[in-house]
Amino acid sequence: MQKKLISLPALLLTAILVVGCNTSDKTEDSDVQKNEPSNTEQQQKPSAEDKTVNDSEETPTNETDKDTTDKPDTTDSANTPKQEVNYVQKGKEKTETASESKSADQGYKMQQLPGFKLSQEEPGKDMLISNENAEVFMRIEDVSQSSYDEVKTSMQDYMNAVGEPSTLSSEDLAAFKGIKNIEGYVVNFVDDKEKVIGVVFEKDGLIIKLTIHDNEELDLTDAMFKMAATISKK
Repeated sequence: MQKKLISLPALLLTAILVVGCNTSDKTEDSDVQKNEPSNTEQQQKPSAEDKTVNDSEETPTNETDKDTTDKPDTTDSANTPKQEVNYVQKGKEKTETASESKSADQGYKMQQLPGFKLSQEEPGKDMLISNENAEVFMRIEDVSQSSYDEVKTSMQDYMNAVGEPSTLSSEDLAAFKGIKNIEGYVVNFVDDKEKVIGVVFEKDGLIIKLTIHDNEELDLTDAMFKMAATISKK
């Protein structure tokens, strides 16, 4: 009986020690688990968001390339007024398509044939020059601030200074159809095979003064007359 009483407390003490050891082991295990990162698998496998960011960095978009791509010229040349112009050069009839040109600082516009360039000579004076020979040209002046008679007298004085002018007939000026107030003169230089023509006309509220230099080699007087006949107010 005495032996059984001694062994029972011993058993209880042993049980308490065992439970304490187990609790200590579990607490240590729990502390280890808390200290270990719980997202080991997430660190090894990148998330979908990370992958999207990486792919975006590795594969640049083409927006920059699209922005720097040359864009086609959107100017619609088809809207530029055009006109078929018939003229005679060296006895041969020709037909070409003229396109509208506007004076840079004067108040007129006109149909311009290919093979010519319209540019400003000086304020109030434009030059329509042949691409084949710069000495063949038509000077165009909008002198609407003056009266028709004043401009006509000024042109006569200029032509008299150039040489011995002859008056152009209505047939010579047939290109200017429907224009009532018009006057023209010509000075022919037989030896040089050149000529200077002066024309003054009134049309569409404009008074225009023309000075033409031409030669037999090109013979573009009729072509320049036909273009001048299309002059109108802007």
